[in-house]
Formats: sequence, C-alpha cells, structure tokens
Amino acid sequence: MLKNKSFRALLAGESLANAGDTFYIVALITTVFSVTDSLFYVSLVPVINLSGGFLGGLVAPLLIDRYKLRSILLNSQLLKTCLLLLLSLYVSLFLSIDTFVIIYVLIFCTNFLDGFAHPTSSAIIPELIEETYLLKANSLMSSVYQFINMGGWAVGGILAVLLHSNGLLILTFILYVLSTFLLSFIKIDEKKHATQSTKKESNLHSFLEGWKLILVDNKLRILQITLFLGSIAGPVWVSSIIYPFIELRLHEGTEWWGYINAAFFLGLFFGGLIGYTKSDLVDRHIHFVILICSFVVFLMTFLFGINSSPLLALLVSCIYGLFYELSMIAIHTLIQGRVKEKLLAKVYAAQSSITMATFGISTLIMGVIGERINIVSVYMVSSIVLLLAFLILLIKKKHLSLSVVDTHQSVENE
Repeated sequence: MLKNKSFRALLAGESLANAGDTFYIVALITTVFSVTDSLFYVSLVPVINLSGGFLGGLVAPLLIDRYKLRSILLNSQLLKTCLLLLLSLYVSLFLSIDTFVIIYVLIFCTNFLDGFAHPTSSAIIPELIEETYLLKANSLMSSVYQFINMGGWAVGGILAVLLHSNGLLILTFILYVLSTFLLSFIKIDEKKHATQSTKKESNLHSFLEGWKLILVDNKLRILQITLFLGSIAGPVWVSSIIYPFIELRLHEGTEWWGYINAAFFLGLFFGGLIGYTKSDLVDRHIHFVILICSFVVFLMTFLFGINSSPLLALLVSCIYGLFYELSMIAIHTLIQGRVKEKLLAKVYAAQSSITMATFGISTLIMGVIGERINIVSVYMVSSIVLLLAFLILLIKKKHLSLSVVDTHQSVENE
C-alpha cells in the first residue's frame, strides 16, 4: 500500500533530492555564465552531467552485486551531499575561470553517483509496494517529480537572483542533507535480499547481466527498443532545437521557449495524475495504453513540426507531455513486474546508459540536420522514428504479456 512508511520515506527523500538537483543545475549555470560570459562553457555543464551519469550507469552493476540496494541509494546520496559541500566551499573561495577544471570534475563526480542512484531508486519501489499498487506508486512518484520540475526551474531562477549562486548551492546542500536523512528510514526485508549472491560472480558477469537479460527477454527487448527510439527522437524538445524552431517557424521571441516548456511539463504532470487517479483502469489495459500513447506521441511530434501557430504549439506540447508520461509510467510498471530485486536495478542501469548515450549522440545529429536542411526536417525525422516505435509495439504486442523473471534465475537459462 502507498501508506508504507518506507515508500513515503523514498518519495520524500527523492523529491528533496530532485528539487536539489534542479537548484544545483541553475546555480552552476548561473555561476559559469557570470564568470565566463560564454555559452560554450555553459553548454559543457549538461555534457559533463550526461557523461557522468552514463559512466555511473555502466559501473552500477558491479556495486549492485556487492551491496544492498538501500545502502547504494543512501550512500550515493550521502556522497553527493559531501561533494556538494566541497563544491560550495570551492566556488565561494576559489572561483575564477582558471579553476573551472576542478568545478567540472566535481560536477562529473556528482552525476557519476546519480548514474547508479537512479536505477537503484527505481528498483527499490517494487520491493516496498505490492505489485497491485505498482502503477499507482510509479504515477505518484512521477507526478511529484514533474511538479518539482515545473516549479523548480522558475523558483530556482528567482532564488538565484535573491541568494546568488553561492546561496543557492547552500540551499541545495540543505535539501541533500534532509534527503539523506529521510532515505535512511527506508526498510527492506533483509531475508529477501542477501548482501551478495550465493554464487560468486565475476565482474564481467555482473557488468553484462542486465544487458544480457534485455537482449534475451522478448518483453524487455521490445520495451528497450521503444525507449531507445524515444531517446533518438527526444532531442527535438531540447533548447538547442526549440529555440531556432520558435524563431524560424513560430516567429516569436525566445520567451516562448519558457511557455512551451511549461506546457510540456504541465502535460507530464497531468499524465502522472491520470495514472495515479485511474491506476486500476490503466493497469487493466496497460498494453493498450502503451500502444495508444505511442501513437499519440508520434502524432503530436509530427503536428508540432508542421505547425506555425504559437498557441497550437502550446496545446500540442501539453498533449505530447501527457501521453508521453502515461507511456513511461506504463512501461516502467511492466518492467518492474517482469524483473525482480537486484536484477531489476541492473536492467535499469543498462537502460540508463543506453538512453543517455543515445540522447547525447542524437542531439548532435539533430542539430546538424536542422542546420544543414531546415528545422522542420528535424521534427519529421523524429516523427518517423516514433512511428517506427509504434509499429514495433503494434506488431510485437503479444510479447508484452509474459510472466515474471526471478532475480535468482540465470539469464542464460531464460
């Protein structure tokens, strides 16, 4: 049930950590730009974030085999808190254009920890919640996260003006401390989770286990292909693509990026809210929901690309966000019902690495397409990729209703 104390501790702790993550990025961007006055140095922040998270996801399976999921989540947040304190002190005492290498290293290390904290957090949810309530729990977590995202950037911007970057980093440190404290209250049945596997596995086996399961398991493979294609199409919503689209297609100022972004996050929030309030209905028709959402996401991306009306762009962006969020909630619920315990964390780690790498590469490619051809062509390419994802789901829909894989069952015997 969602009244589970450990689940509430996870929800509250992760919410504070997510709010801190948003403020942290705002503070870093403000700091970097104020010192360098360079968009290049600012653009390095998300690149370093992505690189750290990608490598963290690769390393995650080695830790998952050796430590309890709760310990990984708690200690990663504790180390993030320590790193943020170090970063705050360093920015306060030694900030200059010559010290940015150290700051970038600290940013990398912080996101490296996130690389195995995020899959661990997702894998813990099924251990705290009965399978019947999984979709409701995922929807609640996602709704809160999107609510924080919607308000976090706006509030972070205001706080950056009032508190300056140093004050915002200190506020983030406080949020991280509270998050670590709350996460310490998570309790998992120790009888179900041994610290180590009874059979000693090699580092290579630990590293590849999640990847192998994705490859050999029909259901996971189809869902991963969907996520992979989604990460190829996703960069059309980043600022580097949206900004020129607004100027060249909508003929509006850059403030419309904020409006479109707000509409998108509003859609995400409502998607999570619908998933929570209608969880029984969505759960009963979860495969149909994924299909419908996949088609609508394709259709909205296509309409957004060919549209030239700013108001219609807001509406399409909101609808896209709603159906995208419902799709993600349903997909993650299927994954959590398919794989159990520590193997689930390994699957999430592999997925996270694939998604981050694909998204980063696709962002560069989409930028080149937009520059060499035109900005509308970027959305057409994205639409084709999303249509392909829908067709794969439609053709392979019978594989999405298979039974659960036990953690202790070997991947080779699946």
